[in-house]
Amino acid sequence: MNTLRKVFAAVAVLFLIVLAVSPLKDFLREWKRYQVKYNTLTADLPQRVKPVEIGIRQIWVEKLDRVDRCVTCHVGLKEPALKNAPEPYRTHPQMFHDTEEFGCTICHEGQGAATEYMESIGKGKYWDRPILPRAFMEASCAKCHKEQEVPGAPVLNLGRKLIRESNCLGCHKIEGYVKQWVPVLNGVGSKVNRAWLVNWLKNPAGYAPKTRMPDFMLSNDETNTLADFLLSFKEFPAPLDPIPARLASATEAAKAKLVELGSTRFREARCISCHPINGKGGYVATDLGKIASKADPRWLYNYIKNPKRFQPGVPMPRYRFSEDELLGIVAYMQSEFVDYDMEQPPAHTPDPGFFEKGRALFNKYSCGGCHELGGIGRAEVMAPELTSIGGKKLYEIDFGKSKIDQTLPSYLTTKLLQPREFSSSMKMPKFGFSDEQATAIAVALLGNDDEKIPDELLVRPAPSAAFVPQGGFGKLVDDLACFGCHVMNGRGRLVATDLSLEASQAQRSWIEGYFKIPYSLRPVLTERMPNLFLQGPEIKTLVDFMETSFIADSLDRDVPSDPVTIANGRGLYFERYGCQGCHQIGTKGGYVGPPLDKAGTRLKRGWIFHWLKNPQSLKPGTIEPNNNLPDAEAEAITAYLMTLK
Repeated sequence: MNTLRKVFAAVAVLFLIVLAVSPLKDFLREWKRYQVKYNTLTADLPQRVKPVEIGIRQIWVEKLDRVDRCVTCHVGLKEPALKNAPEPYRTHPQMFHDTEEFGCTICHEGQGAATEYMESIGKGKYWDRPILPRAFMEASCAKCHKEQEVPGAPVLNLGRKLIRESNCLGCHKIEGYVKQWVPVLNGVGSKVNRAWLVNWLKNPAGYAPKTRMPDFMLSNDETNTLADFLLSFKEFPAPLDPIPARLASATEAAKAKLVELGSTRFREARCISCHPINGKGGYVATDLGKIASKADPRWLYNYIKNPKRFQPGVPMPRYRFSEDELLGIVAYMQSEFVDYDMEQPPAHTPDPGFFEKGRALFNKYSCGGCHELGGIGRAEVMAPELTSIGGKKLYEIDFGKSKIDQTLPSYLTTKLLQPREFSSSMKMPKFGFSDEQATAIAVALLGNDDEKIPDELLVRPAPSAAFVPQGGFGKLVDDLACFGCHVMNGRGRLVATDLSLEASQAQRSWIEGYFKIPYSLRPVLTERMPNLFLQGPEIKTLVDFMETSFIADSLDRDVPSDPVTIANGRGLYFERYGCQGCHQIGTKGGYVGPPLDKAGTRLKRGWIFHWLKNPQSLKPGTIEPNNNLPDAEAEAITAYLMTLK
């Protein structure tokens, strides 16, 4: 009986302990401590802040199928008085979306339903979407924003730009990206010499520091075999024209004259606007500083004569050089752009089986993913598809023997910086990315998620422009590679002016004169437009088309030109609006905008009027301020500017 009483007593005590522990445990919940401390913190503020009611808080985002309880602890997200408070009470930085509408984890990741810190940041078991580190936050923008430039996301935009420029599509499939143009390799054996090719394959950045060609970390044997294989392709799709013999047989005096002529035309054509010379100059084409030690003179002569004959799709115009000018430019480049420090490879005897072994290497490293080579074809995609890489599970990643943090952001950045870190058998080349660039690319890749986002939340890119100019104008546009720098009706690259409304902006006589001798409108900007040495009939064809197609009738405007209106406009220009702060007239004024001392000769009055009324409607993103001018003031300033001839 005593034993039974003791058992009952022990059970009763145990039962009481259990009953006591449960409410005690609930009372000591982590989130409750945060809420109690929040009320204490806000009570001491000089501003009046409403205390929070103790209890679980959550946001249900039905359209995203998410329940987020982050606001249980982060109760001060929208309270301005807490901008300097410690976490988790601090005011959220500028938000582009309302948390009540989108929740928290759609941007931050983590486990939204959790109320314990470690679980909420995704560090618990069986959770594959941990909270994103701050440096990678912009990856979440890419879930909805598919346009090329995402507002307020510079890191994401940089990453997407680098993915395009690095031509990652040569090996990987990534939806939303287009493969970039790269030179075809047909005839490469008649274009380059072996010494250059061996050095290039071994270390591309050592020859051209800004090259987009990555380092495949080839062994010496691989380099020699691949070079022998490539040099065996000597035939071009179109045969090379013979270079006039008089270049080789010219006397020293005659050759000096040719070099002088070539130097003059090289400068007049402004080749340096696109091509850097030993790192100085443009950035859109190949560095020419060592071209004489790379390319055969016959190839140079033929390529400058007609670039697209040997490289279809190359964004280089065909200059209207005479025969003597072509010879002079080749002679100038051969005499000036020599690599005196190029290392000569040791004597080499090709392996009897170099062709088959070289083709195997060409396929192994997916060279055909970027370069076309006749008879070999383009390689199939060899690397993993990256369209949904942001949703990759941690158990699917082989971290090898690496000591890095076992997270997807860490894996991606390490892979970009040290491609063979996880296995020496990997084939990915080294691009030489900086830490900042690797982080940006990782952000863009993390944004390639497999999460299903409702269509109404997606911001899609604008549809690709289908503008294809026809007739003589279209042939000239292709021959001169105008789309490589200019946009026309939504198509092209905006390196230079958008020409879609050019005939509404500029007077015909000015356009014709500009085609004859292009010049820079802004003294502080690098001159970009090359002198193509166009002939009169070609200029007429271009301008005729612009006058009928690149024009908007809505921009026509009659403006008074009486002396009173002109005087009023001059006062508005210099005194009320201080336009001289950015624009020059007669060498006096700022350098931010183009000079206006010839505006009356260059621009049309309707364009000036509408530009003054609303610059951003004609050129989105321009830094020209919109002063909301009344019509009378815009007309007066226009009348004054039209007097500047």
